[in-house]
Parts: sequence; C-alpha cells; structure tokens
Amino acid sequence: MEKKRICFKDFWSGFFHDDKATINFWKDLFTEFDYEFEIVDTDPDIIIFSLFGDYNRQRGQFHKKTIGNNSKKCFYTGENHPAIKEADLNLTFENTSDHNNIRLPLWILYGYEWGETKICDWGEIKNMKLVKKDSEGFCCFVYSNQIEHRNAFCRQLSKYKQVDCGGGCLNNVGGKVGDKMGWQKSYKFCIAYENAVQPGYTTEKILEAYRSNCIPIYYGSETIKDDFNPETFINAHDFDSNEDLIEYIKKVDSDEALYNSYMNKPIFSKKWLAVFNDPEKTYFRNIAQKIME
Repeated sequence: MEKKRICFKDFWSGFFHDDKATINFWKDLFTEFDYEFEIVDTDPDIIIFSLFGDYNRQRGQFHKKTIGNNSKKCFYTGENHPAIKEADLNLTFENTSDHNNIRLPLWILYGYEWGETKICDWGEIKNMKLVKKDSEGFCCFVYSNQIEHRNAFCRQLSKYKQVDCGGGCLNNVGGKVGDKMGWQKSYKFCIAYENAVQPGYTTEKILEAYRSNCIPIYYGSETIKDDFNPETFINAHDFDSNEDLIEYIKKVDSDEALYNSYMNKPIFSKKWLAVFNDPEKTYFRNIAQKIME
C-alpha cells in the first residue's frame, strides 16, 4: 500500500510535545492496521485538522484554497463544534452520520493515553470499576472555565456540605491543585459537568472522575448512558431540578448500601465494552480506513 503523507494542523498547544502525546493516538491507529505513513509539513496526501488555529478557517468558514488544496481533508474535534460539511471526513462527538461523520468523543483519546501502548489494548482503563474507599472529603470540583450553570450547582450543593474547589473557579483550597486526579482521590463524589449541553458531547470530565475513584455527578450529554454504565454515576439529567438531585446525593452520601451499589461494576456501557473487546477492532479499523483510503 502506498505510503501516505499526513499533515496535522490546528491542534491544541502541546499536541506534538506534551506528556500526553495525543499525536501518538493517530500514529498508533495507523500503525495498528499496517498503514505506511509519514508526518509532514508540506505536500500532504491527507490533512487532519482541528479548531485551534487559522488553517481552513476564516470567520468560521471552511476554505479549501490553502495548503494541500488537493489533499484529503479530515476534521477532528473533541469540542462542542459540529461536523464541517465541506470536509471529506468528520470525526466529532456527534451521533449523526450526516456529512460523512464518525463519532469519536474526546474521552476516547484520554482513555487511550491512560491505557497500554496499542489501540484497543486499554488495560486497567477498559476494566475499570469504582472501589469503595474511606474518604475524608465529600465532593470535589476542579474547573478553569467559568460556566454559570456548573458554578451555580456547586454553590447549591455546598449548602449541604462544602464542595472543595481546586481549580480556578470558586477556589477555596488556597490555590490551584497540581495533580488533579491525585487530589480528587480523597473524595467520595466529583462534579463532572460539561462546558456545554449537547447530545453526544462527552469529554474527559466523567472519565477523570472515575480515574480518581469518585462517583461522578454528571451533566452534559443527554445520551451519556450510551457511553458509560448508568449504575456507576449520578446522572443529573434523571432529576427534575437541582433540589431533587441534591436530595438524592444526600441520600447516597448517608446510605452506605446505596453508596456501595455504585461500586465494583464496569464503568463503560455494554456498547463500548463490546468495542474494546472486539478482536477485530472494527470500530478503530473503520476510522483508520476512512482516513487512509
């Protein structure tokens, strides 16, 4: 098979160099399925681009008359941004198949970073379960973006017991925490609210709560149960109001049997467990094939 020249454009700061090395997801994806490729800056066969820059983006519009005019254009975003109809392929959070779109939510890339070195070999992440712990802390909240509905819920829950806030928002622990997930491990609950409310828009927030062995209190995607096991998190969408949600959190906090009912169950939905345990790696193979062929 002909070697493909691939150019990455407009990914987030640190995409090529930080410790998360997210670019390795794409490298391992193509390597897993025996595609030959090289990463280039000029004359690409394929351009994989995101939102964080000026490539093919002017006043929110998509333009092909730029670098790699004849290249295949693949748009990726983990952010709350819709598919781009002019792209040859979209990889977004959207469930729709319109505009040649495949759903690739941001939490997938985070799960990969915490797993093993090969696509679909996620090790402890794939088999993760919450485990009962003796926690000193009640609930944690670590955010930088000021999102009013999220801040409002945190303030309201704090009227029951103080929610410790370790980020830039509502900070009450004397400064920003360094090791977010390490710090969160001493808490029973974690507020895992998305920046925006859209079906399918599921980022790393709930997965980081699980990673910290906290019960996530989730709000964001109304289809969250398609991704994660509803028996392992508290879904704000199941309640008519914040008051009803908080009353239930109080009950879980004070009822040991109810609290324990969230433990020792797979965190992923049956749908995604099937994906991760598929010996043919069909989901990931399809993404690689759509990009490379």
